[in-house]
Amino acid sequence: MTDTATTTEAARELALFTAHNQRAWRAVEHVLRNYERKRARGTYCPTLARKGMLHPVEMAARDYAREYGAPGDQWFDLFTPADRAQAADLIMTDAEAEWSAGNYWTLAK
Repeated sequence: MTDTATTTEAARELALFTAHNQRAWRAVEHVLRNYERKRARGTYCPTLARKGMLHPVEMAARDYAREYGAPGDQWFDLFTPADRAQAADLIMTDAEAEWSAGNYWTLAK
């Protein structure tokens, strides 16, 4: 898990953009609901969950570059792999905190 003191500004920006971008957040919700089912079955792995969250985060990075980047900017240059991994970790850390508090999208408990 990423320590919030060592999280880069780019990772925080990408995590916030992911949470506020409709297309990316829909993908995040889909992944989180799948993880809730895995938690209910007892097969949830936090390490693999962070890896699986990279796809919606990369989707958000592409949208961010399209929306806010200068012409010719590449999404993978705006957000390094480390930034994308930290953003995925931030999203999963928040989701796991919600699960610990008893908040779920599905009926999984």
